[in-house]
Parts: sequence; C-alpha cells; structure tokens
Amino acid sequence: MGERLIPGAVLFDVPGRGPALRCPDGEIVGVALPEDAAAAVRGALAVDNSADAPAELGAFREAGFLGGRAQWPVDNSIVALIGSSVLVEGLKVALSRAGAQPCVLGPLTERGDLWTTAPQLSTELSTGGFSAVCTVSDGPAPSWWDSLDDLPERGIAWQRVSREGRHALIEPIAAEPGDIRHSDVRKRRLAAAGSGHEHLSAFWAAEAPVTGEDAMDDVDVAAVASLAALDLRAWALGATERDGSFTSSLPARRRLRVLDLDTAAITDHPVLRVPEAAS
Repeated sequence: MGERLIPGAVLFDVPGRGPALRCPDGEIVGVALPEDAAAAVRGALAVDNSADAPAELGAFREAGFLGGRAQWPVDNSIVALIGSSVLVEGLKVALSRAGAQPCVLGPLTERGDLWTTAPQLSTELSTGGFSAVCTVSDGPAPSWWDSLDDLPERGIAWQRVSREGRHALIEPIAAEPGDIRHSDVRKRRLAAAGSGHEHLSAFWAAEAPVTGEDAMDDVDVAAVASLAALDLRAWALGATERDGSFTSSLPARRRLRVLDLDTAAITDHPVLRVPEAAS
C-alpha cells in the first residue's frame, strides 16, 4: 500500500480549473499541477495502489499532508475513571474505542471513611501507573475534587466531567503545573455569577434537592462520553489547535465546555488560572 493523505485532507477536481485540496483545518486551496501529474498523484494516493510514487508527491509530503491516522500512545493510555454513574460506563466504552485502557476505580464520596482518604487520593493515584484521571459526577462537581488539583504536578493529566440539570460540563484537562485546576473553574464561575454567587454555592452544596426527570439517557451519555474521550485523546496525541474557519481558536486546555443536553448546543467558555495571590 502506498502513501495516504492525512485524515481530513481531501484531493479533488474543480471542473475547468484542475485539482484542489481541502486542508484538515477546512481551508480549500488550488493545487498547481499539470493534468498528467495530477492524475499520477491521485493514482499514487489510491488505497490499493502499490506503484512507485511520482516526484510531485514529495511536495505533499513536505507540506505535511501525507501520513496515517495517529493512534493513542501506549505509554500514556491507562486512564483511571472515578465515579458511579452511567456516564462512567459510557466513558469506559468511548475511551476503549479511542485506544485507551480505562480502569474504573469506583465512586468516592464525602461521607464515611472514603472522605477521610480523599486528600491522600492523589498520592495513591500517582503510584498506580495512571497517565490520566477522569472524575465523573452525575450532578454538580463535589467539593473534594479540589483535593486532586495537584495531579498535574505529579505527572498525571486530570479531566473533570459533571452535570448540572440538563447541562453537561467538561472542564479543561489539566496536564501541566500551570494548567486550569478544578478550583480555578469553581472560583471563576463564582466570580462570573456576581450577586448570584451565593445561590450557585448553595446549589453545588445542596444535599437533597428536588429535581425533575433530568437524568441522562443513553443518547446523552454517548454524546458526553464521546466529547470527553475526544478531549483526552487529543491530549494523549499532543494535538495542536487549529485556527481554520470551521474551528474555534480557543485552546482546549483553556476552555470549559458546556453541552446543553436538550438543544445539543455546545458552548466553550474561556477560563484563566486564578493567581495564587487572589486565592
């Protein structure tokens, strides 16, 4: 099998004008090749072609348009899942399909003996061989998540997924010491709430709220799990941001993603690290 275009790149003909290339970022550019050379390049990029590649294919290679689909690296594929909702199982399936090795550790609550061990949890996780940890809450994020803010300093990437009513929240993955922690997201949201910060704090801490039928169904779970798995896969692959017309320039490591489970709207909110002096 010969060389292939990288995923997202598409070579096609424009009637009367010759070949063009759709780049992975969505931009479409003309390709200045004579008809016979364009045909040779097309043939060389065919799935079942084994013929020698034409010299013109070198320009595609130098521009970075040739290559296979990247696979989740084995050395950072073990992901710990902490939670007890159906979303945990959905994430396990999605991460497995993405090429990771998810390991469900089960729930951790603020009651009983488990709460007393929460501050030491990051230490235990750092010795478990995990490259990343995803904490999941089928409800507002619990306060003990703050105790895992030092995971990036221990060399472990940390993702947080929670649900507030019919909104799923996917926090930016913290993979390096200067990345967005859960405490940063919490403090920034309280600040943005203005005079309503007391209501928001009380909502997060409510122990027995009265709710409607807002639990996630199978479609909701699949959507949230897929988005979260894509974020983790992008981190594992070291994927860079795209500035094309189809995508946001907001880096994934600096945004809180909110999915409205009723309208399917996805909104990315920029989040900045809270300076230590302001904490």
